[in-house]
Amino acid sequence: MKNALLMLLMLVLGQIAKAQETQIQTLGGDTLFFGTCNPGDTIEAVFVFTVKGTEKLMIRQVHPGCQCTVPQYPKDSMAPGTKDSIVLALHTRNLHAGPVEKFAIVINTGSERMFYLMGEILEKGTAAPRRRVVRAGHQ
Repeated sequence: MKNALLMLLMLVLGQIAKAQETQIQTLGGDTLFFGTCNPGDTIEAVFVFTVKGTEKLMIRQVHPGCQCTVPQYPKDSMAPGTKDSIVLALHTRNLHAGPVEKFAIVINTGSERMFYLMGEILEKGTAAPRRRVVRAGHQ
């Protein structure tokens, strides 16, 4: 009985270690600073990544921290070496002026990972709302 439990434990630990070998490696970091924006602007934060490891990786879900952030991410499994991106669209229409810190949790077959979006919303002005794309590592 002890041997069977020990073998089961080793099998589970081996699978966990194997899953942790495959991961997302971001190009430009996990935090994107978008600077300032006007109320009503939409900031599209692009996080480019490469799949590192020995197994295929699948992003199962991306959970934003609030309803003002909408994720877009690849739904198919990706082989090691695949380069792709996760986009977090921040809609500022209902946010107050001042510093903004938003996040999203990326759940994949290997692990969980956090992505952060930071900047500042200016006081209400006369500028028309605009869409701006910002890439991590390219501010």
